Amino acid sequence: MRHLLLICLCGLPALALADPPCHAQPIGPEAALACAAQRYRGEALALRDRDHGLVQELRWRTPAGNVLRIHLTGPGCRFLEVEGVGQAEARILPGERP
Repeated sequence: MRHLLLICLCGLPALALADPPCHAQPIGPEAALACAAQRYRGEALALRDRDHGLVQELRWRTPAGNVLRIHLTGPGCRFLEVEGVGQAEARILPGERP
């Protein structure tokens, strides 16, 4: 029982990351796609508007075939959450070319 409680408590901060911060600004679909392409190798599979444009949710296929779920908001490219296997391999580090 203790292990289940510990697992549940560890997952709570991750749930909070998906909510837009109080000072978030809407981000358009084109801007969200450009942000994801600057940070991760691969291509968009799907794009969905959440919270009246405050958050864009992307499903992103990496070159290895893994699928990442990415939540973005504005201003700029604010990554709220990235889930999925293969994030590190698909990541474009600062100074690298996409």
